[in-house]
Amino acid sequence: MKRLSIVVSLPGENNYLREQEAAARTTAQRLGLDLQVINAKSDPITQSQQVLHMVQAQSGRPDAVIVEPVNNQGLPRVAEAAVAAGIGWVVSNARVDYLEPLRKSAKAPVFAVSQDHTEVGRMQGRQFLAILPRGGSVLYLRGPATNFLAAQRSEGLESVLGATVQMKSLKIQWTAESAYNSVTSWLRLSTVHAADTHLIAAQNTDFVLAARQAFEENASGADREKWLSLPYCGVGVLSQAKPLLDAGTLNAAIITSLTMDTAMEMLVRHIQTRSQPPAQTFVKAWSQPTLEDLAKLYG
Repeated sequence: MKRLSIVVSLPGENNYLREQEAAARTTAQRLGLDLQVINAKSDPITQSQQVLHMVQAQSGRPDAVIVEPVNNQGLPRVAEAAVAAGIGWVVSNARVDYLEPLRKSAKAPVFAVSQDHTEVGRMQGRQFLAILPRGGSVLYLRGPATNFLAAQRSEGLESVLGATVQMKSLKIQWTAESAYNSVTSWLRLSTVHAADTHLIAAQNTDFVLAARQAFEENASGADREKWLSLPYCGVGVLSQAKPLLDAGTLNAAIITSLTMDTAMEMLVRHIQTRSQPPAQTFVKAWSQPTLEDLAKLYG
């Protein structure tokens, strides 16, 4: 049987996306797939051009593309071209509105595999409420406004927070450098005081580590000590978050799962059976410590 060829398009570089790439390579090797990984470096136009080039190649077209989109649009025109060429199309960690029409005419699997980002946000919001039972102010480090993951996690978070928790959000590109620069700039504002913040939270572990570095290098004395002693919450896969929890760098985390291994396994199974999987599959996530244990610690 011909080896299946898969292209994985990643939106940028951070710890989670490096884990995604590693999972893709390991799974491809286990399943006997030919794999090519491309990276858009946070540029939606680059991502569109890269994937379209693969789809329209005169020879060596892939059997399927797994794309983790840079922005909320999710490459609809490229998806149409792929499906028209008989290429499978999988959207990772995003929700797009074009899958159902494509599935009706597709000759190869078309589906999405994602974390449930709204529920991840809700769980993180419940962590805030457990850590701040009497309310307080949170510095929240989130991804770009145009990114589906960031927007959905923020919406889920805000849906469970009451008036007792005040949020200050910094919108950050998906790099530790961007997080460091954003926090450093924020610290320089005359209105920012360590005593007015009660929790630091982020949508991934990269942002947490970058924020701590910014506090270490750009604050001093009692302020520096206060920034670094605050509770910190983040989101990440177990291999990223557990060492930080064990070291006390994180006080709480939402543990999420990778999508690439699940996406590839589903692709192979449904290409072989010439069937369509469910349009949407969610991978699991959970709070560590549990919300009950957090409430006992901070209640």
